[in-house]
Parts: sequence; C-alpha cells; structure tokens
Amino acid sequence: MKILKIIGLVLAVLLVMVVLFLAYMGFFSSIKIVEKETGPYTIAYESFVGPYAETGKVFNRVYESLQKDGIETKRGLGIYYDDPSKVDADKLRSECGVIIAKKDRAVFEEVKDKYKTKIIENANRMIAEFPKKNVLSYMIGPMKVYPQFAKYMKKMNYNESVLGFEIYDEEQKKIIFMMDINQ
Repeated sequence: MKILKIIGLVLAVLLVMVVLFLAYMGFFSSIKIVEKETGPYTIAYESFVGPYAETGKVFNRVYESLQKDGIETKRGLGIYYDDPSKVDADKLRSECGVIIAKKDRAVFEEVKDKYKTKIIENANRMIAEFPKKNVLSYMIGPMKVYPQFAKYMKKMNYNESVLGFEIYDEEQKKIIFMMDINQ
C-alpha cells in the first residue's frame, strides 16, 4: 500500500511538472490575431524542399554565411508555401533566410551576389505572436497559431491562404506568424 502512495505521488509530481513546462512554453496561452500592414522585408535565403522540421540546418547555414561576411542578423524569416496536412513532407517547399536590417544594407550590397535575395513587399497580413523559449517553440507555435489562422479566415470570409511567413526575432524572443489576406 505504501509503495502505491509513493508511485502516485511521483506520478502527480511528474504531471504537475509537465503542465508547468507546457504553460511556460506558451502551450495554454491564447492566440491573438491582428491585421496590419507589414513589410517590406529584404531577405537573403536558400530554397528548401523537404520536411519543415528540417529547415533549421538551412537557416543556420544562411546565418553563418552572413556572419562570415560581417552581417550580424537577429531576425530570421521563413516562407512556407505548402500545407503539411495536404502535401507529402518530402515535397514541402520553403525559403529559409534572414531579414537584412537597414544598418547592414551597405555591407550586404558588397556580398549580395553570393545569396538568393528577394523583397517581400508591404501587404496587409494576419499577424500572431508566440514566445520563443527554446527549440520546442518552433513546433508548438505552428501547432497553436495555424489552426487559429484557419478559424479566423473562415470567420472573416477570407479565401484560404496557404502561404505563411514566420519571423524568428532573436532579440525580442518571439516568433511572428504572418499570412497574407486573400479576399
């Protein structure tokens, strides 16, 4: 009987620890969606086809290359073209890169031929933020935000949008999720 109490206590403590960790990660937080104009963003990036969970290495490659060229960037930007619930993981298309800050544009002009670049134009977008606590935030954030975007689009009678943008803001420790508004 005593062993059952100890096992029960250990399980209860573990459960509380898991719940507290999930709360810390933002798992239970509500997602607030706003509409606003964002952009333009100048990005240096690499294209990637494959599971979105494998894009981290691509981002790291771009970050490291830019650092070697003297550009210290604090904001990554991912463009995700496909809905992973409708497209096979090995066929998911994305572009993984960084936002070139205004202060770095002169230096970037000297090395930009080494990179794919594009400008994401100013547009009205749905925006939601999620805290970046650790690497798990990159998995929990999309699980929380994209279903809310889908509900919001339905509520507002917007056409379904698949193209998603994610800004990984290292200074402010947050992920900013964005989707263009298709009316």
